[in-house]
Amino acid sequence: MAILQTNDIFKTELSEGQHRLSPEEIHKVQQVVYGITIDITELCSELNIPYMLTGGTALGAVRHGGFIPWDDDVDMVVERKYIERLLDAIEQRYPDRYFVEAPLRTPGYLSSFIQIHRKNTVCREYLEIPEERCGIKIDIFVVENTYDNAFLRRLHGMRVEAGLLLLSCYRMYLWRNEFYKLSRGNKKAATMIHLKSFIGRLIAPTGKFWYAHVQRLMQMCSNDQSEYIVVPSGRKHFFGELKLRSDFLCAQKRKFEDREFLFPKNIDWYLSYMYGNYMEIPPEDKREYQQGSFGLPKHNLALQVKPPAAGNPTG
Repeated sequence: MAILQTNDIFKTELSEGQHRLSPEEIHKVQQVVYGITIDITELCSELNIPYMLTGGTALGAVRHGGFIPWDDDVDMVVERKYIERLLDAIEQRYPDRYFVEAPLRTPGYLSSFIQIHRKNTVCREYLEIPEERCGIKIDIFVVENTYDNAFLRRLHGMRVEAGLLLLSCYRMYLWRNEFYKLSRGNKKAATMIHLKSFIGRLIAPTGKFWYAHVQRLMQMCSNDQSEYIVVPSGRKHFFGELKLRSDFLCAQKRKFEDREFLFPKNIDWYLSYMYGNYMEIPPEDKREYQQGSFGLPKHNLALQVKPPAAGNPTG
């Protein structure tokens, strides 16, 4: 399955010459993203819903005291058992401020994580996505239970990873025209896109079934006290995101920008696990500029940033 992964190809070979946010544009997006983060985490605290800020957000908190200067998003994790209550609360509390996109909840939504978009903003990543669905956003990744039994855990992971690969092919097929344009002149990328699009075409007639099936596969372990947990839609996929519950689901407050939020308590272990030597700032040509859901560098196809409606980013 690894041979069909396209993230690295898009990140390292197809970003040159495409639009990338200027420092000024990044700062504007960061301001809006920060406001979303404040609203959602305060709502979690009010509802006693555990959360943590993870990924590049945790890295930025430790290494930079806030946003990584060239990054513009926030990653958040919430356990499966709290997700529906949180999303219902967001929609009820902020009907004029945010819109939610979530698997099996939002018609036509094709990603396997959750996005909370700020209304009245546009930060367009893909030409195929209508402008009204391109609000500046934060990502919420769902923490799923998985099995303590090694065989069942392995089987769970293999089924989920195979399913996510099929969905990646399905999305590639649906957006093939845009991907073909981006890969023009790059034989390696074009070959991979053709191959994944071909697989996607085979499952397209039953694409909605497969999408729902994979989302349910991720949730198949119902043991909320299992020793192991996983974030299958995370950057390192099922087996790279597999952790002991006692290691990961233990939070501690840490400053990010000018406020405190909850992060993994053993943050050195977490960041070393995810990034290796995380305190070393990579050279510019090795930096991970924000990526879209399908592996394309974020913002490199089209960008518009509109200010929020009246007031500050949170208001």
